[in-house]
Amino acid sequence: MLTNWQALHVNGLPHSRFNLTHTHCLDMAVEHLRFMSKIITHACGHEQIHYFSGFASQQERKARWLATTKCRTCFAATKQAEQAEVAVRDGAAIAHLDLPSLTGSDRQVVWATTLRASRFCSFGTRPVIEENGYQVCVLVTDAKWWIDHRALTDHELLEEAERYAVELSILASSDHDPSLPQAV
Repeated sequence: MLTNWQALHVNGLPHSRFNLTHTHCLDMAVEHLRFMSKIITHACGHEQIHYFSGFASQQERKARWLATTKCRTCFAATKQAEQAEVAVRDGAAIAHLDLPSLTGSDRQVVWATTLRASRFCSFGTRPVIEENGYQVCVLVTDAKWWIDHRALTDHELLEEAERYAVELSILASSDHDPSLPQAV
């Protein structure tokens, strides 16, 4: 089955049945996008162009819904402000822990610091975590590790942190013990 574009062009030339040129095809595509796009005034007062597809009733429903939401720019700014507020609150709540700094790229460290602070705050509010259960997480200073394990439950995170700490201790002992094979 040929796509619309392939049906219009055979061997790089316009199909003789339609007698269309490339410019005409592009004009039709632009007109189609213009027909399917609408300018929506959002709840924040900003206007934004949105592409609509589907039945007319679906397009109308989506247009009404979009008018009740913020534009992309305002939504992103609000989300960033909320995240910054949470990061400050979590950072203040765990400031007394004297956590070691994380290692990794600058972007990884910033993100992982926020993830780690949030997780340590959640440890303090959950009775499931043993008295010293979170201490093993203090040993994890790799920013990538915190990012890779961000979706785990508290229990799963503690198990993974214990595995990571064991790996670190094995590597550290192999560096000092000549009888063990050296890491390359």
